[in-house]
Amino acid sequence: MELSRDDGTTFYLEFLNIEHWCQNQYQVTNQITQQGNYKNRYDVTLLINGLPLVQIELKRRGLELKEAFNQINRYQRHSYGADIGLFQYVQIFVISNGVNTRYYANNRKQEYKQTFYWADEENNLITQLEDFADRFLEKCHVSKMICKYIVLHESDKVLMVLRPYQLLCGRSHH
Repeated sequence: MELSRDDGTTFYLEFLNIEHWCQNQYQVTNQITQQGNYKNRYDVTLLINGLPLVQIELKRRGLELKEAFNQINRYQRHSYGADIGLFQYVQIFVISNGVNTRYYANNRKQEYKQTFYWADEENNLITQLEDFADRFLEKCHVSKMICKYIVLHESDKVLMVLRPYQLLCGRSHH
């Protein structure tokens, strides 16, 4: 990140080790409350080097995942996109009702159809929260997703995260 000093000179600060992504520091918090125009309480936040980069919204079993998606959209309007505080740095959202778990990139033009299930190498969907957490949210993997597999969609100027098959296609070329 490029920052300006008071005297007008510029310096660079690296928040994330993007070459050796397993060497970052990880913390998990829950029920963080942020007061902006509204009071929001976020279910689970994954901090990497102290920055909230992954936000997880959990719903009870039986509730539609769309409810979690809509709630995150409200949070985006109230705090993530408000350019205040650290939550503007969130890269990936995860929504789950325990049985169905999806992920997507943080962008303000998000639609539910841009949320994805994770899958294993044989393209079997990983929908259960526990399995998803073990594989997708494993610290080295989620760091790799953030460092290598979130891309900027040039024309729309929004973040996009790759889907499992896009990663698998990339693997076969190496």
